[in-house]
Amino acid sequence: MSALTSAPPRLQTRTVTTDDGAEIVVETHGAPDARATVVLCHGWTLSARGWRPHIDALTRPRPGFPAVRTVSYDQRGHGRSTRGTALLDMALLGRDLGRVLTETTAGLDGPVVLVGHSMGGMAIQQLAAHRPGMFEARVAGVALISTCLDQVGAAPATPHEGQARRRADAGRRAVAAGLLRSPGWARTVHRLLTGPLTHPSTAPVWRALFGAGPRGEGVRTDARALRDIPPLTVAEFYAALTTHDCAGRLGALGRVPTRVLVGALDAYTPPQQAARLADDIPGAVLQTVPHQGHDLPYERPVLVVETVHALLRELRRPEDPPRGSRPRPAEPMATAR
Repeated sequence: MSALTSAPPRLQTRTVTTDDGAEIVVETHGAPDARATVVLCHGWTLSARGWRPHIDALTRPRPGFPAVRTVSYDQRGHGRSTRGTALLDMALLGRDLGRVLTETTAGLDGPVVLVGHSMGGMAIQQLAAHRPGMFEARVAGVALISTCLDQVGAAPATPHEGQARRRADAGRRAVAAGLLRSPGWARTVHRLLTGPLTHPSTAPVWRALFGAGPRGEGVRTDARALRDIPPLTVAEFYAALTTHDCAGRLGALGRVPTRVLVGALDAYTPPQQAARLADDIPGAVLQTVPHQGHDLPYERPVLVVETVHALLRELRRPEDPPRGSRPRPAEPMATAR
């Protein structure tokens, strides 16, 4: 009862300006002297608003679970943040995250845990690939949720499926290029994605982008978020996502506890992709969640909060061996509701 009646966590809003003029709107909740800071990175076409249940749970103390400080931000071109002028690619989103992390944790002594969903998880990977020194020295734990190492939207092929996969990859690149060349087509796709979910023209587009996993309030929330983003910005980010590739570049994540979560029914960043991502990170723990699709963080917020607390408990002690030398634990199945 005391957690429910405690004072709301302290909120501060700031704007982080990038070198190309993008204004990234950042919110921090909780006390600066909290035990740890958790940075939450949202996915494509979403915004920081989706993290509100997680923030409320993380910043309010409960028996055995001390309150932490949270940092959430709207990725450039999303929510309240502006687009900037730089050529958009995934490495740019990694640099944005690095700037947000630096400006919001300066002078703090506690550990930092990064949590990324989909495109947000790719931004964390890009940060690890380009600024590995930030991990272990500053970042102490990572959760990568419903995201992938490369080949966005594709399951890894068997030797006999290589040709089909190459055709699918070429098709995604063609769609991305077509959306950027044709504002009219981009607006049409945008209108379908934000229209009634039961419309015969809308449902196939959603299935193509996010798979045939669970539908419901999560998808309606996604559709509402899409209405706030200009069609060409949606197209430009989709084009950037198709070029994401951090294979063989994530050694820095092996220095800290890293957990990879995926819904068993996720068709956009499928379980096979999550397994490849976990295999690329020394010591990473992979967790497959039954009956869940790509909107895993929003359909199972308690699981995300529990994952953060598990990472905080796992933080390396000085006497621990290097993480890359530890055997990976057996994959757990999610039971939290």
